[in-house]
Amino acid sequence: MKHSPITLESLVPHRGRMLLLSRIISFDDQQATASAVVSERWPLTTPEGANALVLIELAAQTAAINNGLQIIKRQGPDKDHRGWIVGIKSARLLVDSIAVGTTVIVESSNQYEYENFRVTHGVARIGDKIAAEVTLQLIQAE
Repeated sequence: MKHSPITLESLVPHRGRMLLLSRIISFDDQQATASAVVSERWPLTTPEGANALVLIELAAQTAAINNGLQIIKRQGPDKDHRGWIVGIKSARLLVDSIAVGTTVIVESSNQYEYENFRVTHGVARIGDKIAAEVTLQLIQAE
């Protein structure tokens, strides 16, 4: 039996213009790092730039990478992996907007895990500056 390769699309449930991440940089069971290039196609984005609120979604999608890997390890790579319901515990946005074409690097790590519940902490950087710090609560539907 041939298994599907682990890709961004196999770990993150978003598709089309809602998939904001461009590539996975690194990941394991507890953390993930990914990059995204701001596009005019993104929600909350105009030719002048993206609203900083998209940084919260970038943190959520990055958290889906390592937590999606855990699901694949438990249920197998070919099973339908539903998305996570996400609550924002805290978000500190340090920019108002992000110019189209800007690369954002996002790191996410699990702070707490219990069964299908997670608390993750994400940091989004533009260059060497922190653009956002986001703590999320995730629950995965079975």
